[in-house]
Amino acid sequence: MTDLERFFERLARNVIALDPARVNQPIPIMDIKQQILPYRTNRRALALESNDEYEELLIRLVGEEGGYVKTEPPEVAEWCQRQVASLTPDLSGIPGQASAVLVINPEAMVRVFGEDAVAELVQAGPEGLSAGALALPPEKCPHCDTALPRERAINFCQACGRSVIMVPCDHCGADMEPGWRFCVSCGQETTETSQGAH
Repeated sequence: MTDLERFFERLARNVIALDPARVNQPIPIMDIKQQILPYRTNRRALALESNDEYEELLIRLVGEEGGYVKTEPPEVAEWCQRQVASLTPDLSGIPGQASAVLVINPEAMVRVFGEDAVAELVQAGPEGLSAGALALPPEKCPHCDTALPRERAINFCQACGRSVIMVPCDHCGADMEPGWRFCVSCGQETTETSQGAH
């Protein structure tokens, strides 16, 4: 998975966790930065070391790299494309971002999440999709079993502070996504708890 694909996947999952109907609607860039996918609460899940890395990924996404989204107005996408091509990109902020919006490309959703999940999205139409159509964060923390808030995108448990997106391997402690059958670090099979955590 590329860093941009991870960024898009995280954005889509957070949008769905907040309001599934928004997948079919224009999403303001400022909402992405401030509410849906803020750097501060998503940097670990995105494997980012700095805000500049976040801004670069956002510029690439808004510049329509990979075809994940369509940007309106087109001038904002063009500015981002010029920055990506530049040897010294301007990461201080996207001009016009206060009024610019992104529309998620349904074909990109198929590439990232699979045809079955997106088929349910299309069938649901503008009312959105059911909570089970795409993998959402768990209802309970996979580590301490505390109920998690459902009204917002959650990355970490409010009780124990551990990631609810990743679970540790029982054998080597490496981060694994919930539902993985085998650890990608040590190759050991996971327990039923790790597999069912999502």
